[in-house]
Amino acid sequence: MRRITHLLLVLLTGVWASVNAQVQLQNLPAHPRVLASASRFATLKTQNDAVSRQIRKLIQQEADQLLTTSPTTYTTTGFLMGPMRQVQGRIITLAMAYRLGGDKRYVERARQELRALADLKNWGTNHFLDVGEAALAAGIGLDWLYDDLSADEREHIAQAIITNALQPSLDVQEGVNGWVDGDYNWNQVCNAGLSVGALAIAERDPELAQQIVNRAIKNVPKAGAVYAPDGSYPEGPSYWSYGTSFHVLLIEALRSALGNSYGLEKLPGFLKTADFNLQMVAPSGLDFNFSDYHLEKQNEPIMLWFARELKRRDLATQELADLASLASGLKAGGDQKTAQARSRHLPLELLWWEPGVPVGDNTLPLHWTATGVLPIAVMRSAWNDPRATFVAIKGGTPNHSHAHMDVGSFILEADGVRWAIDLGTESYDKMRAAKLTLWDYSQNSTRWNTFRVGPEGHNILRFDGARQDITGKAEITTLPAEKGAVGNTVYLTPLYRNQVARVQRNVTLRADRSVAIDDQWTAGDRPVQASWQWLTKAEVTKTSQGLLLRQDGQSLALTVEPLAGATIDIEDVSAARAMQDSPNPGLSRIVIRLSTPAKTAASLRVKAIPGSVK
Repeated sequence: MRRITHLLLVLLTGVWASVNAQVQLQNLPAHPRVLASASRFATLKTQNDAVSRQIRKLIQQEADQLLTTSPTTYTTTGFLMGPMRQVQGRIITLAMAYRLGGDKRYVERARQELRALADLKNWGTNHFLDVGEAALAAGIGLDWLYDDLSADEREHIAQAIITNALQPSLDVQEGVNGWVDGDYNWNQVCNAGLSVGALAIAERDPELAQQIVNRAIKNVPKAGAVYAPDGSYPEGPSYWSYGTSFHVLLIEALRSALGNSYGLEKLPGFLKTADFNLQMVAPSGLDFNFSDYHLEKQNEPIMLWFARELKRRDLATQELADLASLASGLKAGGDQKTAQARSRHLPLELLWWEPGVPVGDNTLPLHWTATGVLPIAVMRSAWNDPRATFVAIKGGTPNHSHAHMDVGSFILEADGVRWAIDLGTESYDKMRAAKLTLWDYSQNSTRWNTFRVGPEGHNILRFDGARQDITGKAEITTLPAEKGAVGNTVYLTPLYRNQVARVQRNVTLRADRSVAIDDQWTAGDRPVQASWQWLTKAEVTKTSQGLLLRQDGQSLALTVEPLAGATIDIEDVSAARAMQDSPNPGLSRIVIRLSTPAKTAASLRVKAIPGSVK
């Protein structure tokens, strides 16, 4: 039912007719034609603003370093994701450096990578993401360096794309929510990578190439439907970057080779999703790391694409800071101590950067609410203030790709400290080693046994220790602003319908920077014990009004109402509970428990007050 709703959103926009068109691959432009033409590359050489010069310098520095490295090596067992991403970044960098400067050393070094990739007999069809990444790498390498490769080399690389990527992809069934037509990042990554490969070899096998490109244009909107209507992305910020980057790559490949994006950027919510990406960043510089979040310190090239597309320079602000950080070898913003890492797509920023994008006055809201597949809300007391209060809360369902059992969970920062935390993802390798059903989101899946993924490791409300109902979805609405306070209601009843008759959570940010979390529920035909969870790395002590948290020289008071009748425990949850779990050094879990008689309404209010005690 959820997937049908997504598609209806697309249909109602009138976009469906254009994205379901049958493309004819005739009269294609000469190579290079994927992402950029020869004339576009020529223009890049003369693009002389400070940002363009900085990007060109970063590309050349990386290309020069690659001249002294050995070609990518490939394992014969396991996944090939790491090597495929590495070779992709190397080929893009070397080919772009050659296009900009004409140094034949870059061609020779890229040729080594392309030969090794083409010699590989299997690009990872057992994990098709690897194939999508490889097809993008080989397609760009073949296309951008076409005139500098021998006829034999062109044929070898083209045949590798056909036999290792395009033809095997036709064996994958459509209509089963797999990568071909699923509503998650695999759809975007595989279809985009394969399309780039297809456009690069189109003159050799036009019928096959046409089939691949038409399939992508038909099915990528099914993944794109999750952005509607406000741009939020249910797989979390990490997979937002992955899926959205390849979505953009497909748009740009179609534009450059065919002169038409077939409406893929016009899907409801897609162009709004750059705001989602910015809203997820808290004052500390860290993300709201929900779902299977992997901490990565890479820059985000597609933000320059969104800035150009929407003519909003504000969308590029953080990415421009990250580029400056890379140029100086420092990490821009936040409290992360390690160096900024380069995205493998960094060279593409030169294609996407528009020096003439107006500065404008696009002030981001302090209170932002998104509905759709992932209802989510963010409140902050200020932008550009590392001490600002920030609270974000999510709705949605556990039954989606990379989702956790965390509906109603929140994070909270104030005075430069993240007081209520999300742990992000657990190691997939650990979960596989424990033989968990890693990608099974059913009610009794062993996926939920993992501390970081299941209900134990999130800031949620629970009843009798039961799991949330995976068939439920929580919507979010905005509360009326009152005396400088803003807030949201998360309607949680569908997640707990077998446990209580009604439940909702209100979160409010007040003018004094305090945050109130108000939970209300009504028991059904039997009594229940409610338990309220808050995970923190702060030192926690009990007070006469509730609790006091101290961390990094700062404090946060939690007042609890009603205190009478409630039991408050401070649990040490730093140790790994089972083989599928990683340790969480310094982690405590506050648990407040209240018993509720049958058919009785109850509530719990926790107010978080920053800087209460120095």
